[in-house]
Amino acid sequence: MSQNIISVDSAEHATLLAALRYYQHNGQGEPSSRCDEIHAIATDGDVQISLDTAGIDALCERINLCTPVRCVIGLEGGLVTGVTANVELEFVVLDYDVEGCDDDEVMTVPSLWGEDKVIDVYKRGFDDADVAPEPVQRLHAAIEAIMDAVA
Repeated sequence: MSQNIISVDSAEHATLLAALRYYQHNGQGEPSSRCDEIHAIATDGDVQISLDTAGIDALCERINLCTPVRCVIGLEGGLVTGVTANVELEFVVLDYDVEGCDDDEVMTVPSLWGEDKVIDVYKRGFDDADVAPEPVQRLHAAIEAIMDAVA
């Protein structure tokens, strides 16, 4: 199952919830109650099964929770050994240590810190994090408890 993650501000968040509740209130959980155009959107052109009333309720609850995207990055000897997240997550590692690399192992990319600046990094592509929501949540909860005890 693929996921789409978007970032919305408070007004957009409220509007999404209102629109879903309006959709639900007007019986749109039932395909027979929808016009063809709305049904096509709800099913992604008949590619997906649309949400029913219970599915819309569950989606609204998930939106209300506003669970942050969380990831755990494992390092050993300064090298990334793994990335695990609570949702699907694509990541890239920028390794600035290019000393001793051949030219074909280095790429020049825009700097994160300036539109007109570039940096050389070890050539890598994108990777996908392992998805394991429960262990990531347990680890975050344990770290939060430790940090709260220190404060």
